Amino acid sequence: MALLGIAAVLTMTACSEWRDGKGCPEGTDSWSEYQLFFGLSQSDGGTISEEEWRAFLADTVTPRFPDGLTVISGNGQWRDSSGEILREGSKLLIVYAPPGDEGRRAIDEISEEYERRFDQESVLRVIGSACVSFS
Repeated sequence: MALLGIAAVLTMTACSEWRDGKGCPEGTDSWSEYQLFFGLSQSDGGTISEEEWRAFLADTVTPRFPDGLTVISGNGQWRDSSGEILREGSKLLIVYAPPGDEGRRAIDEISEEYERRFDQESVLRVIGSACVSFS
């Protein structure tokens, strides 16, 4: 799920100290990391166009995270209940934000609007923490 634009320059510091629960290393801050996976196939057999995606990004995502985000275009697959492997184009949205309820609410709103607008069953959300610095 991979390429549209990078709006923030972020240096992530992967560190064993942080993973061990001892906090982020000096010079970095603990932020929330949000990854949203958007499928581009529609139930009617169509595909969400690049123009439709850009409009969604402009009117729904960017207003909630104006300081920056990353979108990666790619391909995803999953096994349905009958065992068939299904494949589709996709977008991965990555956002880093200071911890708190505001970012989580924004992610929920973005997911709900995508599901509503494009008649999607779900948006996969991955939420974690990262040690970040702007350098």
